[in-house]
Amino acid sequence: MGAVRRNVHKLAYAFLTLALVVTFGATTVGGFRLHHSAVLERQTIRTQSLETALLEHDLPGVRSAYANIAAHDAAEGRRLRPTYRAYLRDRAARQPLDRAIESELSRQSALIHSINPRARAALIVAVVGALAVVILLVCLFELERRAGRIDRDNAARAEELIRLRDEFVAVVSHELRTPLTSIIGYLELLEDEDAGALTSEQRAYLGILGRSTARLVDLVGDLLLVAEAERGPLALELVEVDIASLVSHAVDAELPAADARGVALRLEPGAAGTISGDPTRLAQMLDNLVSNAIKFTPPGGRVDIRAGQHGSDAVFEIVDTGAGITDGDRARVFDAFFRSRDANVKAVPGTGLGLTITKAIVDAHNGTIDVEPTPGGGTTFRVWLPVGERIGTVSR
Repeated sequence: MGAVRRNVHKLAYAFLTLALVVTFGATTVGGFRLHHSAVLERQTIRTQSLETALLEHDLPGVRSAYANIAAHDAAEGRRLRPTYRAYLRDRAARQPLDRAIESELSRQSALIHSINPRARAALIVAVVGALAVVILLVCLFELERRAGRIDRDNAARAEELIRLRDEFVAVVSHELRTPLTSIIGYLELLEDEDAGALTSEQRAYLGILGRSTARLVDLVGDLLLVAEAERGPLALELVEVDIASLVSHAVDAELPAADARGVALRLEPGAAGTISGDPTRLAQMLDNLVSNAIKFTPPGGRVDIRAGQHGSDAVFEIVDTGAGITDGDRARVFDAFFRSRDANVKAVPGTGLGLTITKAIVDAHNGTIDVEPTPGGGTTFRVWLPVGERIGTVSR
C-alpha cells in the first residue's frame, strides 16, 4: 500500500495514457467497422437490384445491375459470373443465377449482423475511455493540489504547474473533440438505422450513449473555455444586447429545471435598455448563475432574478433561498474544479467549472462579480458590468 501511495502520480499518468490509447483505438476500430457495414449495406442494395431485374425478366436491368455489382465488388462479380453468363446464353437458366444471388445476400446479411454489434461495442468503449480521461484529469489536478505542489510558498512553481495543467487540458480536450465528433456521427447513423434495424433495447442503449456523449461534449467545451481564460481575457464579439431579453431568455431556459425541483423561479420587473457585450457569453453567464442557484435551493424554495443600474454599471442579481455558502467556501467558489463539501455530501451534479467560467466572462467584460449571504438564509450573486446608458434601478 505504501508503494502505491508513493507512486500514485505515476500510476495516474499511466492510467491516463492507457485511457487515451483505448479511446482513440476504439474510435478508429468502431469507425472502420461502421464504414465496412455501410459498404456492405450499399452492396446488398445492388445485389437486390439484380435479383429484382431477374424476377422481372428485365435483361437490360440485369446487365446494368451486374455491371454495377462487379464495379464495386470484383469478388462478388467473379462469384456470380458463371451463372450470369449462363443466363445470358439461355434465359431459361434463371434458377442457378437466382440461387447464386440468394447466396450472396445471405453472406452479406451474416457479415452485417457480425460487424454491427462489434462496432457498437467499440463506440461504447470509446465513450467510456473518454469519460475516464476527463475523470483522471480532474483526479490528477486534485492530487497535485493535495500534495502541496500548488501553494503560496512556491508561487513560481505553482504558476508553472497551472500553465502545464491548462496546456495539457486544452490539448487533450481539443484532441477529444475529433473522436467525439466521430462518435456522435456514427451514433446518428445507428439511430437512423443506416447500419440495420435496431431493437427497442438497442435503441434505449443508444439513447443512453447519446446523452452521455452530449454531456462529455459540454464538459470538453467547458475545459477548453477555462484553458482559454487562463491564457488571458476571453475573445468577445461585442454588440448591443437587450437586457430585458437577456434575462427573460435565461429564465425561460431554466424554468423546466426549476419546476422539476419544485423551486419557484421569478424575474422581477424593471430591466430595460441595452449593454455592449457578447450575447452568447452573457447568456452563458446568466445560465450558469441561475442553474447553480436552482441546484442548491431545496424544493419549495425560491430563486429571484433582478437586473438594473447602479450609477454607470448594469447590475444583475441572482438570489436564492438555499443553505448558503460558508465563509471558507466563499473565498474559493470561483476556483476551477472547486466543489464545496456540502455539494459533495448532497451529490449535487457539477464539475466545479461553471462559476469559474462565469467569472472569466465577467472579467472579459471589465466587470466584477461578488457573492454574499442573503439575509434570512441563502446566497446572492451580484454581477457589475459597465454600461453607458440607464437600464433600471437596483439598490446595492
